Amino acid sequence: MFVREQELARVQRACDASEIAIVVRGPRGSGRTTFAREAVERLPRAFDVRANPNESSWPFAGISSLLYAIDDERWRHLALSLGSAADLDVVVVAHRILTLLHEHDAPATVLLVDDADLLDPQSRAVVGFLARRLAGTGLRLVLLVENRPPELDGLDEVVLAPLDARRTRALVAHLAPARHHPAVLDVVAHRSGGSPADAANLLAGLTPAQAAGSAPLELPLRPGHAEHVVRRLAQLPPAQAALVELLALAPRTHAGDLTGSDELEVVDELVAAGWVARDGAWLSLTREPVRSAVFHSTSARRRREHHRRAVEHVSDPYASDWHASFVDPGPRAAEALRRAALGLLAEGSPDVAFEYVERSLLLAQPDARGADHLLVVAAAYFYRGHLEIARRYVDIAESVEEASPHSRLVVASLRVRIEYVASQSLLTALAERALELHGASAPDESVLLLALLATYSTERWELTRAAEYLARMDALLGVAHEPAHTVAESAAILFDAMSSARARSRSTAVAVEVGTNPSAATALMTRARALTYAERYDEARDLFRTLLASPAAVDPLWVVTTRLYDADNDRLAGDLRAATATVAALVEQDELPHVHRPYRLFHELWYFHETGRTDRARECEDELLDISRGSRNPAISARVDAYLGARALHAGDLDEAARALMRCRMVSAGPPGPHLYRCDADLVEVLVRTGNTAAARTIVDDLARRSASASSRWSALALARCRALLAPDDEAVRAFEDAAAMSGPRDCDYELARTLSAFAVRLDALGAGERAERVREDAAATYRRIGLPWWAGDLVGSDEGALAAAGSAAGLPVAGARSSAAQPGARSSDLVAALSDAERDVVELVVAGLRNREIAAQLFLSVRAVESRLTAVYRKVGVRSRAQLVSVLTHP
Repeated sequence: MFVREQELARVQRACDASEIAIVVRGPRGSGRTTFAREAVERLPRAFDVRANPNESSWPFAGISSLLYAIDDERWRHLALSLGSAADLDVVVVAHRILTLLHEHDAPATVLLVDDADLLDPQSRAVVGFLARRLAGTGLRLVLLVENRPPELDGLDEVVLAPLDARRTRALVAHLAPARHHPAVLDVVAHRSGGSPADAANLLAGLTPAQAAGSAPLELPLRPGHAEHVVRRLAQLPPAQAALVELLALAPRTHAGDLTGSDELEVVDELVAAGWVARDGAWLSLTREPVRSAVFHSTSARRRREHHRRAVEHVSDPYASDWHASFVDPGPRAAEALRRAALGLLAEGSPDVAFEYVERSLLLAQPDARGADHLLVVAAAYFYRGHLEIARRYVDIAESVEEASPHSRLVVASLRVRIEYVASQSLLTALAERALELHGASAPDESVLLLALLATYSTERWELTRAAEYLARMDALLGVAHEPAHTVAESAAILFDAMSSARARSRSTAVAVEVGTNPSAATALMTRARALTYAERYDEARDLFRTLLASPAAVDPLWVVTTRLYDADNDRLAGDLRAATATVAALVEQDELPHVHRPYRLFHELWYFHETGRTDRARECEDELLDISRGSRNPAISARVDAYLGARALHAGDLDEAARALMRCRMVSAGPPGPHLYRCDADLVEVLVRTGNTAAARTIVDDLARRSASASSRWSALALARCRALLAPDDEAVRAFEDAAAMSGPRDCDYELARTLSAFAVRLDALGAGERAERVREDAAATYRRIGLPWWAGDLVGSDEGALAAAGSAAGLPVAGARSSAAQPGARSSDLVAALSDAERDVVELVVAGLRNREIAAQLFLSVRAVESRLTAVYRKVGVRSRAQLVSVLTHP
C-alpha cells in the first residue's frame, strides 16, 4: 500500500511540466525510499540511485553513481573519466555533464537520488549547479533528502510530513496480520506519530495474541528493530543518555521530580536536540518508537532499580502507582493502576491512562470489581471518541465470569452506544438478549438501555419500534431511580417532538428546566434535538450553545455531536451560512472523523456541494452508498435523497429528481412529520412539470393530512407552494403570489427561494417572460443572501464569484460554476443541433409564436410535458426565458 499519493502527484505534475529539479524532504522513517521506488514505477523513463554514506569522503563518488544509473554508454564513459582524473574541478565536471546533456538528444528522463544530502561534497556541488540549468536537457532531478543541504537551497520542495491519522490507520491495517483487533491497530497508528517506518516497526513487535486483542499490550510497545536508536543513544553524553533512560520508564515524568539543577540543564539540552518534549511541567520522550527502543534495550533488573528509586521520591500520586507496580506487582497494584487511570482520564490524559490500564491487565485478570472499573474506563474512552479502545475494554469486562447483572446491562448499553455512534446502526438483538437475562435484576440499567434504544430508533425515524421501547421503559419507571427517570423523560420528549404536536409545550418546559443543569449532557442534548424536530430552532440553538459551554464540552464526542446537531438545526432553520461555517470547522479540524459517520457524511456532502467541491461531494456520496449496502438508515437515506433530488430539480434534470425524491418519499412515508425530510413540495413540482398531476394531488392531500396533526410551519409554506403548482393557469399567478407572501421574517428563506423559482417557471409557461425574469432574479438574490451561490448561478447565469467566496471562506479551492448564459458568437444552428428531436419540435412552434397550450394541442402532449421540454431547452441553450430563446435563435 502506497500512502504518499498526494506528494507523488505533485512531483509527477512538476516533472510532466518541464525540466526541473525538485527536492523531496522527509525525516528518517517517512518513507523516502518507498517513495523513490514507487516513483520509478510510475514515472516514464525514471531511474533511481541511492547515495552511499560510506563513500561521502571520495570526491565525485556520488556523481559517478548517478551517471552509472542512466542506461547509456556515454554516461558510463563519463563516469569512468571522473574516476581516472584525480584533480578534476567541480565546475569542469558540471560543465562536462551539462554539455553532454545538451548534445544527447534523448527522451525525457527522470533521475531520483535517494539520500542526496549524504553525497560527497563535490557531488552535491555538481548536483546543485546542474539543478538550476536543466532547461533544454530533457532531464528531471528528484532529490530525496532528510535535511536540505545548502547546495539545494531555493529549489522547489515537497515535504513528506507525518501522515495524518486516516492514512496512518489505513497503512497499519494494510500491514497488520489477518487476525487483529481494531483497538490495537489504533494504538499502533497513534503511537507511530505518522511515521510509516515506525508504524511498521511497532507492528512487527507485537505477538500474535496482542495483535488479535486477546492479550494485554506491553507498553511501551516492543519495537521490531531498535539498533538505530541504540546507536544514537550510545553517542549521547553520559548524563543525557542516563536521563533518556529514566524518562523511558514512564509515559510522562514531572520535571519537579528530577533531582538537582544539573538534570534540569540536561533536560534543556535534550529538548533542544529533539529527544525530549516538554508539556508544561511534564516531560516525555518525543517519539514513542524511541522510548520503546530505549526501554526494551535496558535490562529488567536495571529498570526495576530505577522504578524502586522513583517510588521513593516522585510527588505525583499517579506516577507513584505506576512505578510501584514494577516494584511490587500483583492484584493490588493492578487495582491502584485502574483507579489512577480513571483520574488521568478525568484530567484529560487518555494516552497515559491507556498505559496504566494495559499494565493493570498484565498484572492480574480483573474480578467483578475490576470489570466495573473497566466499564467506567470504557465509558470515558467512548466519550472521548476512542470507540475501539472503549470496545476493547467492554470485551474484557464481558469476559469476567463474576460480573453482576448491572455490569452485563452496562456492557450491552455501551455496545449499543458504540455501534450507533460509529455507524448509526442498532444492535437490537444483543440488547434484547441482555434485557431478557438481566433486566429484572437491574431496573435502572434496564430503563437506561431502553431509553437509548428508543432515542436511537427515533433518530433513525423508526417510530413504531421506538414506541415499543418507550412502553416497556414506562413499565419499569416505578422501580427506577432519578437519573434513569431524567434520561427516560428525554427519550419520550424526543419521540413526541417527531411524532405528535404534544411535544411543543412538553419539550419547551423540560428543556428550560434542564438548561439550568448543563452537566446532564445526555438529557440536554436529547431535548435540544427535540426542539429542532419541533421547529423551535432558536431555542434549540440556545441549548446547543449551552451544551458547548458545559463541563461535557471537555469530551470530544460531545463537542462533535453537538456541532453536527447544531449544523442540522441551522440548516433546517434556513441559517445556511451558520451551518456552512460549522461544517467547515469540522472538516478543517478533522476531529473524530469516524464518529457519526453516515450522519457526518451527509453534512459533508451538502457542504462540499454548496462550496463547489463536487469531487469531494461525490466521494461522500459513494461512501454513503457503500454504507447503505450494509445497514440502511432510513433517516440518513431520506435526507440524502431529498437534498440530491432538490439539486437535480433545480438543475432541470427532472428524471433524476423524480427518482431521488420518490426514494425519499418511500423511505419517509411513515410517521415522521413532513418538515423533517422535506421532499414533498419538490416532488409535487417534478410531477406537475412532467404532467403527472394526479400523483401530485395525491401527495398534496397526504401532506395536508399529515401536517394537520403536527401544525408545522414548514408544512404550511410547502402546502402553499404545492397548491400554487397545481392551480389552473388563470389562478396560478395569484396562488404563487399568496404563497410567497406567506413567508415572514422568521421563516426559512430557502423555502421562499424555492417558491420563487417555481413561480418563474410557471410564468415562463404562461408566456410572461419579462415578469419571469424579475421573479427569477428575486429568487437568485434570495439564494445569494442565505449563502447558496450555486443555486443563484444556476438560475441567472454563472455565479463563480459568490461560489469562490463560499469556498474560500472555508479555505478550499473551488471548481468553476457552470455558466447558463449562451456563449457569445454561438450559432443558432449549433444550439438547435444540441437538442433532441422532441425538443426541436417544441422550439419550432415557440419561434412561430404559439403558446404552450397551443403547442400541446398540436403535438398531442400535455401542457406540463411542453413545460418540461421547454425548461430542458432553456438549460441547453443557456437562456432564462421564452423571449431570450426566440432572440437567440432568430438573431444568430
